Amino acid sequence: MYKVNAVLNDSRFTERLKEINEAEKTRIFCGHGYDHLLSVARIAYIMVLERGLSIDKEVVYATALLHDIGRFSELEKESDHREAGPVLARPILLDAGFDEETTEMICDAIRHHGKYNGDDRSLAGVLYKADKVSRDCFSCNAFDECNWLPEKKNDRIKV
Repeated sequence: MYKVNAVLNDSRFTERLKEINEAEKTRIFCGHGYDHLLSVARIAYIMVLERGLSIDKEVVYATALLHDIGRFSELEKESDHREAGPVLARPILLDAGFDEETTEMICDAIRHHGKYNGDDRSLAGVLYKADKVSRDCFSCNAFDECNWLPEKKNDRIKV
């Protein structure tokens, strides 16, 4: 997990997470800090294993850790966080040692994690599903105030 630890220790990543945590400090809805990112990573990797996919563990974890990096950035003011994310993630991934092809695959998954692509066997499809099922709606204090559609909320544990 050398590359994943390089991502975790990258100052651009840690600074973005501090900014996200600061922006969400009074947020009553789901957050986008380390707990969420690691939950998505673990669930995504379980999905990869259960589906027998040949997606490298470091790729899964790096993708999950970086999938919300675009939140509350200057770039997000001009576009959605899913568009801002790959711009911020690319140099971190390359500096962590991921090659150009893998970096593009990860950035593509980040770019598309808000809309299901219909492919349960792709990194983007796994990330989408893991991101959604990682939410503990069934135990959330803000369940009634949340603007997610009822059918989108996790009223039970799903994987």
